[in-house]
Amino acid sequence: MGSPFAEPSRDREVVVALVTREAAEECAPDDCVLHPVLDVCAREAVTTLWDSRIKTFVPLLALRRVRSCFRAGSCATSDW
Repeated sequence: MGSPFAEPSRDREVVVALVTREAAEECAPDDCVLHPVLDVCAREAVTTLWDSRIKTFVPLLALRRVRSCFRAGSCATSDW
């Protein structure tokens, strides 16, 4: 019997693509300064969190970090 919950992805690139796609919906090219480096911000956020033991929340936490980059206007990962 399968689990009623979504299976967390075991592939980092899939999670990066998911976070980038979700963030791009909130960061329009004309309105968001970070749009050109959105993939880099998402990749750094996922990479920072990837070594955690529980992978289920990595996409959510990475997206929160990218959103904080939106508010700050830069993706300075030294603050993480």
